[in-house]
Amino acid sequence: MALDRKLEAWLAAGVIDTPTADRIRAFETREKSGERPVLLWAIIGLGLLALVLGILLLVAANWDRIPHALKLGVHMALTITAAVLVWRATVQRRPRLREGGLFVLAGLVLGGITLQSQIYQLVGPIWRPLLTWLLLMTPAILLAGQTRLTGHGWAAMLLATTSTLAWDHQGESGLWLVVHGLWMASPVLLLLLSALPWFHRREFARALADTGLITMLAGASFAHFAWAEHIRLEDAAEWLARMVLPALCVAWLVVAGRRWKLVPQPLLLPLTVGPLVAVTLALCIPHGDSWPWRFAGFLIYVLMWGWIAWGASRAGWSLLFAVAVAAVALRLFIVYLELFGSLASTGLGLVIGGLLLIGLAVVWHRFIRTFGRAAS
Repeated sequence: MALDRKLEAWLAAGVIDTPTADRIRAFETREKSGERPVLLWAIIGLGLLALVLGILLLVAANWDRIPHALKLGVHMALTITAAVLVWRATVQRRPRLREGGLFVLAGLVLGGITLQSQIYQLVGPIWRPLLTWLLLMTPAILLAGQTRLTGHGWAAMLLATTSTLAWDHQGESGLWLVVHGLWMASPVLLLLLSALPWFHRREFARALADTGLITMLAGASFAHFAWAEHIRLEDAAEWLARMVLPALCVAWLVVAGRRWKLVPQPLLLPLTVGPLVAVTLALCIPHGDSWPWRFAGFLIYVLMWGWIAWGASRAGWSLLFAVAVAAVALRLFIVYLELFGSLASTGLGLVIGGLLLIGLAVVWHRFIRTFGRAAS
């Protein structure tokens, strides 16, 4: 019925003629007649899901009665089976089976670390098992991973490991400042890995680049709220020490981006130098929390996203342009709440805030439509 309505609309608009519509209808009819029995496979899938859940519940109910040696033995057997599956799939050039086996192997390794901790009553910070998993799985994933599934998963584990490691030692100084810098440089490292010329697995590399870019822009956007805090001279000095490693990685990323065409050239500096400068100004300059400093932070935020929007418009990245304009519009609304927060609890304040939000949405929509017409 949906196809008939579309065909009638296309005929009325003069897009196709009657013989073409008949051929499309005949082709779709043949395709639907040869489709797989979706309902049958759906029922079978539900049955398998119920079976797996039942087995898991039985094991969970009798978990304390199962000997430790049996638990470790079964887990070791499953891990070896998954590793052999990945190896066989690689030899037979079956990428889907290899990716599925690699994902299962990564989950089993993480589960094995948790099982060892439970049996031997090992306690400690969360970054230790995450770091152990990275050391064990990174070679296999970087060598065999090809799809976004493994790319996003490994990137998320890297960010989680560096974040928990830095958080657990947030009050430390000395060499721990380098560890904090490694955490701040993790998104840039993901972008650098995605730019390596021997990474021919495009989907895997794109997953690393997407995760690194999103994390870097989000981190730079949140860091500008430091303008609302009091940064002392000693605090600024420590943040400056943390920024050394991210600055070196960004410099390397600029060189690599120019050589290996990581992103379009109009976007290279806005996406790399822009966030670095914004974060450095917010954290490495001693300042108070008065309104002039907050206004300076607001201007730097707008300049950063404005630069990104300018680069996106020149490169034809419509989605990034829309995100940049939306980020500026959202920050303008936050400025209203900061300046007139006391009015937000009154009816007049809510009316003004609602009108402002609607106006920003309309302006954002017109900006995107104008950009779309210019790009086309």
